Amino acid sequence: MRYGLSISRKNGLFLAAFLTVFFLAMRALGLAHEYYLRVFNALILILLIGRGILSYRSKLEDEHYGTFFDLYRISLRTAFIGVALFSVFLAIYLDQIDPAFMQEIQEVESPVPFMSPVMAAGIVFIEGFGSSLIFSYLVIQFLKKPTVEFNTEKA
Repeated sequence: MRYGLSISRKNGLFLAAFLTVFFLAMRALGLAHEYYLRVFNALILILLIGRGILSYRSKLEDEHYGTFFDLYRISLRTAFIGVALFSVFLAIYLDQIDPAFMQEIQEVESPVPFMSPVMAAGIVFIEGFGSSLIFSYLVIQFLKKPTVEFNTEKA
């Protein structure tokens, strides 16, 4: 785990930056209320989790794979850092930068009439980190090397 924290930190910062840029781009284009665009959030999350796992595996000297729990820890730490930073940005954005957007959310999409910017950012954090639990597992399985070599030659 010598490299794990720095890899998670770097990829978590990239994740927060990409999510922030994507959010601001969608807000500028007037597409912030389009739910199907959340697929791109998931794609950003999957790509950066995979980047972190591959980066960690490339730094290993002996095994070149790492244990499942090391990889899962790195991917969850990456997601936690990125999603938490994005959630903090979102709370500040909704409260200070664009309170009219928060008013729109309260009128159009809010399940409760008293939703605050912190509550909205908390919902985004729970959604983002919850999906990272599943995506981390899937990415690790997808990038897993086969452990059994099959002999394809006929005897």
